[in-house]
Amino acid sequence: MTMRIGCVGCGNMGGAILAGLARNAEHQDKADAYALCGYNRTASRMRPLEEAGVTVMPSPLAVAENADIIVLAVKPYQMQEVVKELRPALNKNKVLVSVAAGISLHNLELWAEKLCPVVRCMPNTPALVGMGVFALCFEDPKLSHDCKQNILQMFGRLGQCVELAEEKFTAFSALIGAGPAYVFAMMQGLVQSGVTLGFTHAQSRQMVTALFAGSARMAEEDPSPLGQLRDNVCSPGGLTIAGVNMLDRAGLTGLLVDAVLAADARGAEMERKGG
Repeated sequence: MTMRIGCVGCGNMGGAILAGLARNAEHQDKADAYALCGYNRTASRMRPLEEAGVTVMPSPLAVAENADIIVLAVKPYQMQEVVKELRPALNKNKVLVSVAAGISLHNLELWAEKLCPVVRCMPNTPALVGMGVFALCFEDPKLSHDCKQNILQMFGRLGQCVELAEEKFTAFSALIGAGPAYVFAMMQGLVQSGVTLGFTHAQSRQMVTALFAGSARMAEEDPSPLGQLRDNVCSPGGLTIAGVNMLDRAGLTGLLVDAVLAADARGAEMERKGG
């Protein structure tokens, strides 16, 4: 059966979700296809999506009328007004999936007047290249088992899905949602080091990008503790252990932990103010 999926707010994240689903649709059986539609206030953002097979809608309400799974990818401050606009089309056979940070299930239910089930989703930016990590909260008792499986299947086509209690969403955001920023900061430091050693910026970036991709693949496929994988690179008296010793003296591990905890504290503050 064709799954009707719509998105309100087709900027970076909403657009990435629709574009990724459109790419997947090219390889799906017709019996397991997606019908995609979307709306964005800036109409030009819809042109590449339309070329990929997404139907452009004239309003958020039109998206809700033509979709069963409605992804809300607008800014948190816009969410209440958008949900209010959708209400005439909401019923028990539709589901709202919010990817907005800091908006609680309670508020989503309240704004939707409990006309349909609501789901929270927190992605990270590698979703833009089909390798995202999606936290999903399915705590609304109105949500059916089949609808839950459809949502897991949908986001599973764009990366990895992790089912979490809502109380864990701030921690997920601090670790995984913000995580690409930490990784890019480490990559930038290594690229800068490469340039200092005489490589061109392009050479250094290419090599560092491959370094991170290969290391991530090793960590994914080898169940050894990460500390063991690190030690395997260090020859006695070699150059690698000299570099690792410097990182240990600088407290890199502790800095990363502190960064995540600072992000978690800020996220908790934002939840209190806006959730």
